[in-house]
Amino acid sequence: MNIKKYNLVPIFEFLGKINLVGTASRARTKLNKEIGNAINELQSDEVALAEELGGRVNDEGRVVFVSEEDLNETEAAEYSKKKHAEFTNAQSDLRQEEAIFNEATKDQFNRLKNALYDYDEKLSGQDATVYDILLDALEA
Repeated sequence: MNIKKYNLVPIFEFLGKINLVGTASRARTKLNKEIGNAINELQSDEVALAEELGGRVNDEGRVVFVSEEDLNETEAAEYSKKKHAEFTNAQSDLRQEEAIFNEATKDQFNRLKNALYDYDEKLSGQDATVYDILLDALEA
């Protein structure tokens, strides 16, 4: 199963809050563990990307680009703006990639897919969108 990296966090959160039982719950737990690993890998890749472009992640989790000390304020602002644009473009490309997930147990994805087909709780907004994205991935 393939999932675009920009969908990993919403799917992880959705799977973590829906009520499933038995083998469907186990299938969900195994998949969510792998999605969590993929999220961690994506975060590491984004930090490495920032560092490659001369930036760092500050204590608040924001990417900052420190300019040369001899640049004046205007040059520093332009430098930072340029580096942020480069980072944003590269980050977008990274998030467009697909993460690939394999079944940990036989028919894991079918059990989860069937449980989602039978899921009878009301979904709206973000949850409804994520439900659709997840089922599309499971059906592919």
